[in-house]
Amino acid sequence: MEAVPYYEKAIHLGLDDHGLQGAYIGLGSTYRSLGKYEESLRVFRVGIERFPDNKAMTVFYSMTLYNLNEHSKAMELLLTCIGDVSEDATLEPYKKAIAFYSKQLDTVWQ
Repeated sequence: MEAVPYYEKAIHLGLDDHGLQGAYIGLGSTYRSLGKYEESLRVFRVGIERFPDNKAMTVFYSMTLYNLNEHSKAMELLLTCIGDVSEDATLEPYKKAIAFYSKQLDTVWQ
């Protein structure tokens, strides 16, 4: 809780891109850990809009979505992130399937 005003001040005063990304992650994560999920959601959405390629921010954002019972969206983001960044040899053959199913988790095929 004590960190919140420092993160907010740092964001408003301006930081270089690297520092700003860390501040968004820190502030959003702090709000989430305090149970202030809507504030966390707001921070992560602003951060992701500004830095859409930051996978760490996407992962922390997915945790907030989980806390807001948006489980499907949280899983979709995590699975997409895994597919995008993983170089694990055991995942490589399944990346297309992971990407496909990330948006189809509730679908049952007959």
